Amino acid sequence: MLYNERVMTSKNSPSLTSLRAFSIVGNCLSVTSAAQQLGVTQSAVSRQIKALEDSLEFKLFNRIGNSINLTAEGQAFHRRVFTIFGLLEDATNDATNSFAQKKIHLLAPPTLAARWLTRRLRDYPQKFAAVELAVHTEPWPNIRMDCVIQFGSYPSADSNHVQLFLEQHVAVCSRDLFENRHAMRASSPLHVFDKGISFPLWRDWLAHEPNFPDLPTGPLMKFSSLELAIQAAKNSVGVAIVDRNMIEYELEAGSLVQISPITVAGPSGYWLEISQEQQAKASSIQFFRWLRSVSGPTPGKS
Repeated sequence: MLYNERVMTSKNSPSLTSLRAFSIVGNCLSVTSAAQQLGVTQSAVSRQIKALEDSLEFKLFNRIGNSINLTAEGQAFHRRVFTIFGLLEDATNDATNSFAQKKIHLLAPPTLAARWLTRRLRDYPQKFAAVELAVHTEPWPNIRMDCVIQFGSYPSADSNHVQLFLEQHVAVCSRDLFENRHAMRASSPLHVFDKGISFPLWRDWLAHEPNFPDLPTGPLMKFSSLELAIQAAKNSVGVAIVDRNMIEYELEAGSLVQISPITVAGPSGYWLEISQEQQAKASSIQFFRWLRSVSGPTPGKS
């Protein structure tokens, strides 16, 4: 029997209090954190979850030691409960005419937020004069994100999405190195790695430019973040393969220079997503469309 069929045939209707408790616990997967958010004791939250499970006649959580996670039925039920409480919050805000308090929450990767997104927010105050924007670089258990920028080859299946851009990998170094080819050849190839695994950026670039005469021959250097690799390149440590979307400012200012016109596109990129429940929120839809419209090169720049 599906969980929604069980809800319809259960003997007692769940209380709003228990549903609210479940919404928060399911979001943060912590009874302690949920109790703090609700301003009640942990035992009170546990009782509400138990009452809800009794009412629904199926388990919502798996309990393993001191940790919990949602069951398959719990996950399906939580998506709908979380959506409903979000719509209630939106309806309350609209009913109280709190336009000045409206807020859009955007979740984005840290490097993209700092290097790409902030350069495109110049016109935000004119487009959304009374809507506060909160940019997050990590999820928060008690905050529903209106829009999310994800990195990858494919977007989430349960979202409305558009591709902002594909990565455009270019080889860059400082102007000093670029103007001193002997120094460039003696410098290091700069790699970016994540969790011990190097991205194959050099391999892919060399497949398109195998005979470049001034490749760096120094010892390989690896960095655990793109930001570190960019700074190393700016400081004449070596040559880096980076997404040109992340170094727009440096290319414009001349602190980084492409050593070759070769650009290797994709296969991964950045996707702007809006969840199905947020599509009912006018400000989220407007922001979604606006950010997509400004996702090209920075206005006034090539």
